Amino acid sequence: MEIREIILDDLDRVFELLNNLYHGKLNFSRFQEIYKLKLEDENNYYIVAIKERKIVAILTAELQEKLHRDNKQLFIEDLIVDESYRSQGIGKALLQNAVDYARINNCNVVELTSYIDNEKAHKFYETNNFVKHSYKFKKYLR
Repeated sequence: MEIREIILDDLDRVFELLNNLYHGKLNFSRFQEIYKLKLEDENNYYIVAIKERKIVAILTAELQEKLHRDNKQLFIEDLIVDESYRSQGIGKALLQNAVDYARINNCNVVELTSYIDNEKAHKFYETNNFVKHSYKFKKYLR
C-alpha cells in the first residue's frame, strides 16, 4: 500500500469516495472548484491510500491556529475507506500518517468529528487512542 498526498488527477476518485461518505449529496461542479482551491492551500493535508493501483481511501485534514491553543492543531475533516478494503489496516495507516504529520508541524492535538450514529467509526477512533471530548452542535440556515 502506498500513501501519498492528493493531486489534481485524483479528483474523480476522491469525489466518488467522499460522495459515498455524504450519501450522494455532493455537487460535482462545486466540489471540483473547492478541490482545486484546497490543493493550493498550504494548511490542508489531503492524502490517499493506493492499493492495487487504485485509490482506496482518503483522509482530509487542515492545520489550524486557535486562540485558545499555544500550538497549532490538526483537524481531520474526512476519513473514508472504500467498503471493499475495510478492516485491512488502511484507515489506521492514514490516521497514523496524519498524527505523524501533526507532530512534525508542532501540533499539540489532533481533532475530528464523527456522525453521532456512526458507532463503528467511534470504536475505530477509540481503538486508535482518540477520546470523546465534546459534543458538536449545528444550526442549519438552509
